[in-house]
Amino acid sequence: MCIRLRMLLLILVIQPLLHGCGGGGGSTSPTSTPTPTPPLSTAETSYKNFKGVGLTPQSLPSGRAGVGTVRAYGDFSRSGQLDLFTATLTYWPPTTPSAATTSIFEFWRKQANGTFVKDSKMLVSPDGCIHPRKAIVADFNGDDRPDVFVACHGFDAIPFPGERNKIVLSQANGTYVTQDASTDIGFFHSAAAADLNGDRKVDVIVTNNFDPASALVLLNQGGGSFQRESTARLPSSIGGKPYFSVELVDVDEDGKSDLILGGHEWEKAATVVLLNPGSYNFTSATPIAIPSIANEGVVLDFAVTGTASSRSLWVLRTSGGDGTFYQSRTVQKVLWPSLVSTTPLLQRPTMWFQWIIPTIVNGQSVIAS
Repeated sequence: MCIRLRMLLLILVIQPLLHGCGGGGGSTSPTSTPTPTPPLSTAETSYKNFKGVGLTPQSLPSGRAGVGTVRAYGDFSRSGQLDLFTATLTYWPPTTPSAATTSIFEFWRKQANGTFVKDSKMLVSPDGCIHPRKAIVADFNGDDRPDVFVACHGFDAIPFPGERNKIVLSQANGTYVTQDASTDIGFFHSAAAADLNGDRKVDVIVTNNFDPASALVLLNQGGGSFQRESTARLPSSIGGKPYFSVELVDVDEDGKSDLILGGHEWEKAATVVLLNPGSYNFTSATPIAIPSIANEGVVLDFAVTGTASSRSLWVLRTSGGDGTFYQSRTVQKVLWPSLVSTTPLLQRPTMWFQWIIPTIVNGQSVIAS
């Protein structure tokens, strides 16, 4: 659920959101037929399809499966409202790789009263990857419908064998099918999507801390299948470092999506912004280091709000570097471009959470979980 952070008192001025969680029907008379709500459009980047779709606190389905380990939103039913995709673990806690069972992928239709109802027919097969970590939405097969790319890292304990990412693709008959996104096997912890090579197909950047490059590009081959890019697009300075989080968002307001990377700061994976030179080729980009926060060294997620002097990069963190691990919830605000850093929220020990979202609650612009 999008829950307002109880201790986050700072109110932001945020740019207007793209659209709300669902459109309303046209006016009717007793003898007229209600006007169908047009489907919601799908934006060109995964960031806009998550942080820019106008999410507000959601009435999630009850029970473990309804909440899901991983969630994504999109107009999957083409009803004009934001439906819900969930991926739910079935094997936790880890015992042995052979005992790890696959997760459950599910779609939930948004109802007029704001609740969600499971749609058991939309997804042809509910079997997912073993350990889904992040789901991102974009039109990956070029049919003007939202699809879901799921970053998967597999069995989460030694020997960390890794697994393949999954892609959930829309079909002409309104259903979705799940398939391997590519043949690559790795500890894929995060993903972000945009057209990186200018061929009008949405590509994906993923993190894999066991890969020498730490983050790599999967180019869309058309139809939603991907192949690792052979030419380097990211600077060699990030290679060999434990990066786990990635985002593509326009930080400096020049109209081009920039690259943000975060991971384990105490293990030399500094949180950095790489400004887009215009071609998504970041090999020569100078990493701009974001100030660290002592003992809050696990970087999980990012959001950008405001404009001009109020432009801010928000960094979600949890504990790491002091002997504790995932035992806090910390939100950092970094002014752009001065990099002046403050910490509006730091709670420990407490349960961590995965994402932060700019949203509107009770008429106020806030950062929510």
